[in-house]
Amino acid sequence: MTIRWGILGCGDVVRRRVAAAIQADVGSQLVAACRRNAGPLQQFCNDFKVSRSYTDQSELARDSDIDAVYIATPVDRHLPQTLLCAAAGKHVLCEKPMALTTDECDQMIAACARAGVQLGVAYYRRYYPVVERIRELIQEGRIGTVFSITAVTATPFSFAPGEDGYWRVLPGEGGGGALMDIGSHRLNLFLDLLGPIAEVRGFCETVAGSFTADDCAVYTFRFKNGALGSLQCYFGVPLDPDEFTLVGTEGRLSATPLNSGRLVIKTAAGVEIEEHPPAANFNLPLVEDFVTAIRENRPPRVDGHEGRATNEVIQRAYAAGQTG
Repeated sequence: MTIRWGILGCGDVVRRRVAAAIQADVGSQLVAACRRNAGPLQQFCNDFKVSRSYTDQSELARDSDIDAVYIATPVDRHLPQTLLCAAAGKHVLCEKPMALTTDECDQMIAACARAGVQLGVAYYRRYYPVVERIRELIQEGRIGTVFSITAVTATPFSFAPGEDGYWRVLPGEGGGGALMDIGSHRLNLFLDLLGPIAEVRGFCETVAGSFTADDCAVYTFRFKNGALGSLQCYFGVPLDPDEFTLVGTEGRLSATPLNSGRLVIKTAAGVEIEEHPPAANFNLPLVEDFVTAIRENRPPRVDGHEGRATNEVIQRAYAAGQTG
């Protein structure tokens, strides 16, 4: 069974990875795209040879030849578009973060459950082989009891007002700034590897940017299992440190840069270096898993409940850290 896809939103991430990932998956077909601005929509459809174009999202949702919809729009649109697609019987794979609030996440989960469709969230780093390897090493006790997990991430953020992606620094559309946008990926990994978070402390501020969303966020976490975590997120830094490290009673794991898949394992026995590179298109394993979930009638690896759990931590972090 081929899963026929429609895309809501044709911005940067769709052009760089999503459209190509759907087209590369042998079980998928990209049949339609929707964007309110007809000019860029037509250019996208021409570039990716997409046969159907819609400027009205309701028309895409009503298209009976579409089985699943990838939602790649600003965060404030995720809830209404998920409700629209679920009501039309479409499976939904939604960009991260899942929604503006946990209440919106709950509404999305409930709507997809009522409609009997799958709901996934695009935390594609969960499919990195290096992350799977880190999980294995933790479970094997290779570094003993985990003391802490640390991530440092940044992006140049070169978007200007009016350009695709600028919504990421408009809290009403994106929900926040650096923490919401790039921090959410790491928080999702924190929860996957070490479990629920009991306490959140830290700060987020607009230090250098001319916008109102946070461009600097520094947080610490106490997990329910006793481990600690640290996360730093920055907008406006020319190079991304992309640091990801775990320290335990018997050793240390470092995947830096995380996107490279290079893993350094340090224990009393010495140092080992392993290479676990991600797929050339980061989104392809995400799409493949979602298509399999539809066929097997099971939740995708990162479902709505996991998306909500990440949003819940973000919500607590903003409540704890916004001092300006």
